[in-house]
Amino acid sequence: MFKPFEISLHRVHDRVKITEGGDSLLLHVDADPMRMVAGLSQAQKIMQGLTEESTEDEQKNAALYFASVIFGKEQAEKLLDFYHGDAGCVYNACGQYFGKRLNKLIVAAQKKQKK
Repeated sequence: MFKPFEISLHRVHDRVKITEGGDSLLLHVDADPMRMVAGLSQAQKIMQGLTEESTEDEQKNAALYFASVIFGKEQAEKLLDFYHGDAGCVYNACGQYFGKRLNKLIVAAQKKQKK
């Protein structure tokens, strides 16, 4: 009997639970690592372009873009709602997740793609 030919795009898959007080939000990650890297690079440029004079809408849009790259638009909006519209909290939560876990998952997926 033949073993089936197998392929994988080696997408990044993960789940993260955001918890504040007694509330929590479960988010899912399912994305192409190369697109994530490009999107995260763009998000970094957008965030670096913010100043003290940036409007609240500009800050929210930047934080939503960052979260959308990681979780997708729908979940990014849920994250913003979870933090009652506080863009800084969204940015910090995404930054912590990226630094503590997501970066490693992206690197591992990229290595698998090169094989």
